[in-house]
Amino acid sequence: MWTIEEEAAALRARFEGVNRAAFARDHEVKGGQAMIYQHITGRRPIGIEAAMAYAEGFGCTLAAISPRLALEAQKAASLSTAAPLPPPAADVAWPFPSVPASLVRGLADDQLKRLEGALLLALGQMGVKAKGSSAQTKAQQARRGTVMNIDAAADEFPMAPVAAAPWDPDGLTTHQADRAQALRISTAANVGHVANAGYSANDQEFMPIPELDVRLAAGRLGIENYHETEIGEILLRRSFLESFKLPISRMKIVYAQGDSMEPVIRNGGPMLFFEDPVTDPREIDPRTVYAINHGGKMIVKCIAREREGGWLAKSLNPAYAPFPLEKEDGCEVRIVGRILWSPYDLRNGVDERLL
Repeated sequence: MWTIEEEAAALRARFEGVNRAAFARDHEVKGGQAMIYQHITGRRPIGIEAAMAYAEGFGCTLAAISPRLALEAQKAASLSTAAPLPPPAADVAWPFPSVPASLVRGLADDQLKRLEGALLLALGQMGVKAKGSSAQTKAQQARRGTVMNIDAAADEFPMAPVAAAPWDPDGLTTHQADRAQALRISTAANVGHVANAGYSANDQEFMPIPELDVRLAAGRLGIENYHETEIGEILLRRSFLESFKLPISRMKIVYAQGDSMEPVIRNGGPMLFFEDPVTDPREIDPRTVYAINHGGKMIVKCIAREREGGWLAKSLNPAYAPFPLEKEDGCEVRIVGRILWSPYDLRNGVDERLL
């Protein structure tokens, strides 16, 4: 069974010399060439729809693209054929001309349950009461032995009463409930304002931040980045960006690789990087997370001072020991910037309890 990284490597080999934009257009890959890039770099696992599009485009089987998805498809097929639905009565016409009856009969048991719930919800929204559905459900659960008499038990943690489901006899849809009780909407300014962070959840103005094809190693080894390629833009709230009180033009989205900075920085997670070179060692803050060019390789670490006067690159994951920021071959060490958000808010540095 391939890992996600192995699937990405195999797919990356198939796309050697292939025009990704044309491939995505011709074979209807959702997300276009940007999605293909996410798959071949391993940043996003390959989904079933994309895997089927790749298999069709390269003229191969689903297993050749993703063995795990092929296995899941086999399991789903075995479940759907293990307990087929009985055929409908000959004198009852199928009421959905745009939905083949064979498609419904081929669904797995859990898929049929979800379809039944969606159908009951739709009937309730149309005002059609499915009488007896609630009682029938309780009877089915009782036959399975899963219903307990919780009404007779003492409720040590009382909660607000739960409203009836839309398909129950006394249930209401969301639209009907809104009509029965007027919706109260706050008109106060700065709804959801976060006082300490300086930004508001009701800010609807967004600004594009460049997304770079740059990974910062959060592990034992650095990652060589010979050039920075802008692969897209990420929209972030203007008030959120302005809350850092730093030039937004020097902010970029980059990605981490490795788990040495967990729990603050996750493997593969996005980071808001601020370009801010540090040349004076007196300006180094031990709680700040820095992006460091360590002999031509990019790492993301905190920096601590040794008793002997040297500098250590320090991880937040205790499984990784600190190491000196110096190279025997004389390669330089440059602090190129710092991480503002990971999505752990780092504007005030790392919690001292993690250091």
